[in-house]
Amino acid sequence: MIAWLKGVVRAHEEDRVVLDVHGVGWAVTVSAADRDGLAVGETAELLIHMVVREDAMQLYGFRTAAARELFLALTSVPGVGPKGAMALLADAAPELVARAIHDEDVRTLTRAKGIGKRTAELIVVKLRERLPGALLAASPAASEPAGTARSTADPTLGDVESALGHLGYRPADARAAIDAAIEAGASVDFDRLLRSALALLRRDAAKGAGGGR
Repeated sequence: MIAWLKGVVRAHEEDRVVLDVHGVGWAVTVSAADRDGLAVGETAELLIHMVVREDAMQLYGFRTAAARELFLALTSVPGVGPKGAMALLADAAPELVARAIHDEDVRTLTRAKGIGKRTAELIVVKLRERLPGALLAASPAASEPAGTARSTADPTLGDVESALGHLGYRPADARAAIDAAIEAGASVDFDRLLRSALALLRRDAAKGAGGGR
């Protein structure tokens, strides 16, 4: 069983890197985020999970132990294969994926290619109570008030999320409404963004979709 590989990155492929380890080229499947962070010609060390089937041996590589641990947890969920797990890891850092699962933030999970709503809901049901503690401890929301992590990029987003929280909305629903409002063209101005997010939440509640209150 291969636990890790260290070598020179010789090439990038669509979903893999080729790692030269003492003259032997190993094709390792990695997330798009990890692939883009590994420059051709540089020395890299990847933690490995090896999958052996009758017709093939597949190596999956990760730059951190957290990513590999989350990958293993995700692939234990029925319907989430290695490809789906890699898509989730490509969409967000492992700590943020773990936080989305913990917060039942299905909307965030479905942003990953190939992860539909029903699969995302199953991930939440199966993993919410058994996520690795280190992943949650490292996620921004675990040690910061609601909206603090988001406010790093723009304090207004954190302020709006906090205001929605005071109005009784769950953090996951508040974040989803803020994202939807921005995607719809709402200005990143506190009053306008708050009104737009509230309108979306109330519309969903009126439709019986569950506004989070």
